[in-house]
Amino acid sequence: MTSLPSASLAPARMKTAGTAVAGVGVYLPPAGTSSAPHFSGADCHGVSNRVEAGQGLSTPSLAAGAARAALRAATVPVEEIQLIVVGTTSPDVLWPTTACLVQVELGLPMVGALDLYAGEAGLLTALNVGHHYITAGSRAVLVIGAESDNQLVDLPGQPRPHGRAASAVVLRRVAGDGDILASVTGGAGAGDSSADHDRALIRGLVQAVGQCLRLAGVEPAQVDLVIGEQTAPDVTRAWAKAAGFAIDRVVLDPGRYGSAF
Repeated sequence: MTSLPSASLAPARMKTAGTAVAGVGVYLPPAGTSSAPHFSGADCHGVSNRVEAGQGLSTPSLAAGAARAALRAATVPVEEIQLIVVGTTSPDVLWPTTACLVQVELGLPMVGALDLYAGEAGLLTALNVGHHYITAGSRAVLVIGAESDNQLVDLPGQPRPHGRAASAVVLRRVAGDGDILASVTGGAGAGDSSADHDRALIRGLVQAVGQCLRLAGVEPAQVDLVIGEQTAPDVTRAWAKAAGFAIDRVVLDPGRYGSAF
């Protein structure tokens, strides 16, 4: 019986890995068709340009359109996609999931496929989940945010700031540092009034942004661009200012984007 040096029995050191953004894509209902009516003229939300998904354009079809664009932009073979995560509040059906329908429509291999319901934070929450799957060992993840809420409730004459669109990103595991420096999620129930909700939202965003910056080792002055909720410009300005960002670095164009940004 021979003995081995203790060093050879030590567990192998895990190599650090990061998350790279391999490709991004967006999809809107085609302009100028009967299935994609455009509405112009500012409403009570200040949204002056909106596209609605008509019959035949569902949340899965919007999501698949964005996914195709992201996959075209990425240099990742579809065989490397190990997870599809869709953030949505407007699935066409509860089962199968929108992610499963996208997987079938794109002809991807059978992989993990799940939907996330996190309100307007759906896409960022899905991105956070995808990022953690990558750091846990997945090779590539397809993250999608898609909404077509007028398929569920479409009351004539009722202005809504919500978009009918989809966006997607392909995340890939890389050696060393990646493109995502840090990600943070959070949520809390607020009071019944709009003012209570706004105050809770601003406090939560300031805390989450501060935590994210600390994790990334970045100061507010080093941030060149801040993209926030477009349907509530006053709230976005408030939390951005409280978090220490220069207002001229905050993207705000609610009239054009609504919540489809």
